[in-house]
Amino acid sequence: MSGNYFKQDGVIRNTGFERYSGRLNVEHDYSKKLRLSTYITASTSNAQVAPASVVPNLLLMSPAVPIYNPDGSFLIKTPFEGTYSNPINTLLNQVNETRTNRILANVSGEYTILDGLVAKVLVGTDIIDNKQNRYRPSTVYESAGLGGIAQVGSIFTSNWLNENTLSYTKNINNIHNFNAIIGFTQQSSVTQGSVAAAAGFATDAFSFNNLGAGITSQTPSSLSSKWALESFLARVNYGYNDKYLLTLTVRSDGSSRFGSGNKWGTFPSAAFAWNAGEEEFINIATITHLKFRLSGGLTGNQQIPTYQSLSQLGFYRYNFGNTNVSGFAPNTIANPNLSWEKTAQYDFGIDLGLFKNRVNIVADIYYKKTTDLLLNVTLPATSGLLNFTTLQAQAYQNIGAVENKGIELAVSSKNLIGKFKWNSNLIFAINRNQVLSLGDGVSQLIPDNSLPSIAAVGQPLGSFIVYQTNGLIPVGTPPAKALTPSQNKAAGGQQYVDQNNDGVITQAGDRIIIANQPSFTAGLTNTFNYKGFDLAVFFQASYGGKIYNQNRATLELGTGYTNATRTLLNRYTETNTKRTFIVPIRIRLQPFLTGLLKTVRI
Repeated sequence: MSGNYFKQDGVIRNTGFERYSGRLNVEHDYSKKLRLSTYITASTSNAQVAPASVVPNLLLMSPAVPIYNPDGSFLIKTPFEGTYSNPINTLLNQVNETRTNRILANVSGEYTILDGLVAKVLVGTDIIDNKQNRYRPSTVYESAGLGGIAQVGSIFTSNWLNENTLSYTKNINNIHNFNAIIGFTQQSSVTQGSVAAAAGFATDAFSFNNLGAGITSQTPSSLSSKWALESFLARVNYGYNDKYLLTLTVRSDGSSRFGSGNKWGTFPSAAFAWNAGEEEFINIATITHLKFRLSGGLTGNQQIPTYQSLSQLGFYRYNFGNTNVSGFAPNTIANPNLSWEKTAQYDFGIDLGLFKNRVNIVADIYYKKTTDLLLNVTLPATSGLLNFTTLQAQAYQNIGAVENKGIELAVSSKNLIGKFKWNSNLIFAINRNQVLSLGDGVSQLIPDNSLPSIAAVGQPLGSFIVYQTNGLIPVGTPPAKALTPSQNKAAGGQQYVDQNNDGVITQAGDRIIIANQPSFTAGLTNTFNYKGFDLAVFFQASYGGKIYNQNRATLELGTGYTNATRTLLNRYTETNTKRTFIVPIRIRLQPFLTGLLKTVRI
């Protein structure tokens, strides 16, 4: 039995996390044949969360704007152009908390039917009760004019799991070791949620605890979803004289998330290992352990939102005969062919122990290919469907393929083993990712037009599509000759490389793809121990990847309406022409953001 209390302040004021938790484990041998086990964990936590707008507004608010009015009250919003709220007021004077109660419990029983033959039944549950409370008084910009607004939401998730297995273990003359298991598992989860809100409070004293005191009701919302998974599985392990090891597995999984004729998928795997260090002909004093491993298998992925294979109806209000009425319309297109995403992986590895296992090396080389990707594909507007949140019609489909291949190396060493102990662990990995296919006739997908990310055939996931900058527009350049998609065609504006030499800069013809993946990743941990005191020092590295600097892309726009970085002090002006920053002028945001990417050091 154990208990734990954890408290952590957030990195900005009025935020933090607090949790109480307890754990109870009970194992009881009821008889020589029956063993019962119970594991229960319960926790309650409270998270004070900063509103999503606070950090952007902290960066964008002009430093010329005061926090307080002359009378000492908080300033609500910037008096300049723009709608940026006072982030200090928003942060300190509204409530945004999440309270979570969670119970995780497993009860299992093992019964020995015969010598080596054991049946096991496990029943587990994971219950999460989440309540979100928010109150924004009338003195913050987000609820100005509403007289304060209170919101209370709850999400309740009940997840249960049942596993039923039958295992058999047999050892013959300490030479043949055999272990087999068959089983059936089932799992189901139900989520229900609701949100209620009200506005127009005469006082802020009640916060979110008295929605009925609001004179204006907000439209409530609720949700309910359910999914289920069933699996049949089997595994066989065989070892000969601890030298040759073989594992064969197969499982068949059925998911409620897929189409009626495609719910089930079968996923086999096999692995072989040779303990070469046990062979008599390998007798090298420095080698303590030597093993070669070879494995391959197929796994499946079902992690998509529920009901994506069905045609779903959305609720809408509309005017009919000068009266507001309620109705429903299709939100999604049925896809009965929606099925499992599949990943085939092959691995070859070596385990090596040296100097009585004071140095251990594990090296692997692998290849992994994922097919039938579960992608949320944008549909043409002619489909007649439109999600009014994303302003796009989308549907999940099994399209495309992605591959990963690489090497992984882990080295652990016991550098000092006396009273003062020093252990080191080094991990080094190289992975090469590439998109192989995105469906028939599709060479690239741009998931979000507001950011320069792209998935393109032949390129790694996470790559960028950008304009290539080419300095500033020279003095005397006619507007028609200015190589920029921006409305800013004056001298000092950013110009770009005309990739297709057609005399104009367009998204379709002049953007380039910049591959983005680390050359390698690495980690090093050193642990020191002396007389019960220990110290761990950890280093990690990722080299060769690229990062899109959204902060610089926004704060170096130079519009004059928001805060800016000090680099703009050295911007282009009529008397300062040999600089790389553009003259502050209002331009269209999207072409400039994508064009600026090269300048802001991806």
